[in-house]
Amino acid sequence: MRTKTLLLTAALSAAGLATSMAQVYSVNAVGYVNITINPNAYRIIANPLNGTNNALNTVIPLPQDGSYDGASIYRFDPSTQQYLDTIQFLSGLGWFSPSDPEPTVNPGEGFFLQNVAAQAMNLTFVGEVPAGTLNNPLPPANQYSIRSSVVPKGGRLGFVGQAGTLEFPAEDGDALYVFNHATQQYDDTWQYLTGLGWFNPNDPNTDGPQLDPGNGLFVQKGAGATINNWQQTFSVN
Repeated sequence: MRTKTLLLTAALSAAGLATSMAQVYSVNAVGYVNITINPNAYRIIANPLNGTNNALNTVIPLPQDGSYDGASIYRFDPSTQQYLDTIQFLSGLGWFSPSDPEPTVNPGEGFFLQNVAAQAMNLTFVGEVPAGTLNNPLPPANQYSIRSSVVPKGGRLGFVGQAGTLEFPAEDGDALYVFNHATQQYDDTWQYLTGLGWFNPNDPNTDGPQLDPGNGLFVQKGAGATINNWQQTFSVN
């Protein structure tokens, strides 16, 4: 509980831009994404692909030799504005949640993963590349959620109709909080201002933060926000 409180407090009080080392590869409609969690560190990640199912034990199958026992996942519930029960990895059992017999993470949903081991955790997500018209629910005005692009494509968040971006449905007052996994801190908040674009005191790019496949960020909708769906269209050629 203390860890979860600290994470949420940080999210509400600061924000930042993190770089990602994720790589995405695709052949037809199947791909894989590599993500590294540093030793003894947190990172906001997401499941970027559709597996045979999106259960954690399917999409993040850690070794059963005890090397990553105690790794924890923290999912934020937009409906209650609180963290759900901590999910922990235990050898012989896999990912265990006291309230959910088969916890799942679907594309578009971000979550914290804590690596408690002294060595890096190298994850490979394998699955079908989401395609078609893709819908990703966003929180109501003044509320928070951890989101990721459903489309496994890197880019600046941008806004609807902005070519070359992830076309986030930005509205005046929206705020983004990106956890910097290298420093283990939040940097400055990104805020959307109508007529100006995304503003960050340390980054002159008004297209918003870079979000790479398999990475997530906290989203807070503005006080007057009316859009609660991030719709993207993607086709695999």
